[in-house]
Amino acid sequence: MKITFMGTSHGYAEKEQFTSATLIENSDFYYLLDAGAPVEWIMVNTEKPYDKIRGIFITHMHNDHVASLSTVVEPMLRFRYNNNASCFFPTEEGKEGFLGWMEILKVPKEKILSTIEMGVANEGIIYKKNGLTVSAKYTEHIEKQSFSYVFESDGKKVLFTGDMKGGFPEYPKLVGEDHYDLVVCEMAHTSLCDAQDMLRKTNTKRMIITHYYSPRIEGYEKIFKTFSFPVSLAKDGEEIVL
Repeated sequence: MKITFMGTSHGYAEKEQFTSATLIENSDFYYLLDAGAPVEWIMVNTEKPYDKIRGIFITHMHNDHVASLSTVVEPMLRFRYNNNASCFFPTEEGKEGFLGWMEILKVPKEKILSTIEMGVANEGIIYKKNGLTVSAKYTEHIEKQSFSYVFESDGKKVLFTGDMKGGFPEYPKLVGEDHYDLVVCEMAHTSLCDAQDMLRKTNTKRMIITHYYSPRIEGYEKIFKTFSFPVSLAKDGEEIVL
C-alpha cells in the first residue's frame, strides 16, 4: 500500500499546502480519500491515470474536502473515461446535492449514474474489492454526517481519522483496541498540546498528522519526540509505502 498526501492543509489552502486529499495506491489501483482542490491537476501532473481509480471516499461534505470532486468525476465520463469506479458520500443528501450541482454544470445525472457507482457510506465494511477492504465509522465532526475510514490490505491496516469534534472525544472509539500500521490523524480542530496524552495511547507503528494550520505547529516536533512511536507532519507530495 502506498499513500500520497495531495493536500494537507486545514480548511483553506496555504502556501505549499492544498486542501484535503489523499491518494491510496493498492494492487495497481487508485483510491481517493476526499477531493479537495486541485485533485485533478495533481493527478495529471504526477501521471496518475484516471482509469486506475477504483474508489473515492468522502469523509464529509465541507468544501475543503469536496471542492474538486466535480473535476474528478466529470473527466471520467468523457476525456479520461473510467466506468470501474465507486464514489461514497457521507449522506444521501450529499450524494443528491452533488448530482444536482453536476446537472447545473450540464453533466447529466443519468450519465454519471450509468458510469460511476454512487453510494452512501454506513458504519462497517463499505468496500471489499481488488484485495482492499475499507470500513467506515462515524466521527462527531458533523453528527451522523462525517466518517473516518480504515483501509486494510495484505495484512496492513491504516486509519484515517477524518475530521473530528474539538477535543477529539470520539478518538478512543475510532481507534478501539486494534493495532494499526499507520494512523493519519487530523489536527485542525484540536491542538496537539491538548490531544497528546490521548494520542500516545494509540496502538500503532506510526502516526502522521495532517489537516493542520502551519502557524499553530510551533512546538510540535518537541512533542513528537515524547511518543513511543514515530510521529510526523504530512507534507504535500509526501509518499509513504507500507
